[in-house]
Amino acid sequence: MLYFSFTRKQPALAFLFSGLIGALFLIGCAKTDDVETIVPEDPTVGFDFLVPDRAFGEYLVFLGINGVQERTDTLATGAVQVNYYLNPSLVLGVNSLQLSKTSGSVAALEAAGVATASQKIMDLSGVEFFTGLDTLVITSNDLTSLDLSGNPTLLELSMNFCKVEALDLTGCPLLQKLRFRGSSQADALLETIDLSQNTALRHLHLRSHNFTSIDLTNNVQLVEEIDLSSNPGPDGDVNTGDIVIPTSIYENVQGAGGILMGVIPG
Repeated sequence: MLYFSFTRKQPALAFLFSGLIGALFLIGCAKTDDVETIVPEDPTVGFDFLVPDRAFGEYLVFLGINGVQERTDTLATGAVQVNYYLNPSLVLGVNSLQLSKTSGSVAALEAAGVATASQKIMDLSGVEFFTGLDTLVITSNDLTSLDLSGNPTLLELSMNFCKVEALDLTGCPLLQKLRFRGSSQADALLETIDLSQNTALRHLHLRSHNFTSIDLTNNVQLVEEIDLSSNPGPDGDVNTGDIVIPTSIYENVQGAGGILMGVIPG
C-alpha cells in the first residue's frame, strides 16, 4: 500500500490528489453492462393501412391529422412513389374532416404546395377508421360511392356536387344535417333514399336529383330546411315543386322560419 504525506502548506495539492484517486476508483468499478443501449422505435409501426386515394391521403396530411403518415415507397418497377399510411388507433378521436375541392379550397391547397391540390378525391376508403367523426365535408369531389357504416356518430354530411349514385345513411342514426346537391356530371342521380333511421335530421338539402317522391314520415325533427327543388317530382317537371311531404313536417319547418323548396304538404 502506498502512503502519501503532505505538509500543512500543501492543502490544495492534497485535495486534487484525493479527487484523482476517487475518479480512478469509479472508473475501475464501471462495467459495460451498466450502459443501456436505446433502440429507436420504428416510426412506421401501426401505420398499416395504405390510403388508396393519394388526393385523400395528402389532404389528411395537409390538415395535420395525427395518425397519417407520408412515405416514399419503391415500386416493383424500381420507381418511387409517395404514399400515405393511416394508423387506425390514432384517428379515433378526430371529429371533423373538411375535404372539399371547391375553387377556394384548391387555391389554398396549391398555395401550401400540396401536389394533389387539383385532383378530386375518388375513393374515401379509410374514412371508416374515423369512428368519432361528427362532421364530414366532401363538396366538389368525384366520389361515385360512399360507405359511412363505420361512422355512427356523424352529425353533418355535406357532399354537394359529388357523383354518388346511391347513398346509404342507415348507419348514421344521429345525422342532423344532409346537404347533397346533384352534379350535372354524374352518370346517375339519386332517385331514392332511406331516411327512416335518421330521426334526428333537422336539415335536408337534396336539390337537382331524380326524386319523384320521398318518405319523411320518421323525420319529425326537420325544422331548418327541406330543399327538393329541381327534382322531377310526380309530374316529371323539374321546374315545379310538387314533391309531397307530411303536412305536420311542412308546418313545423314553416313555423320555425325554415326553408321549404320543391315540396308541398299532403
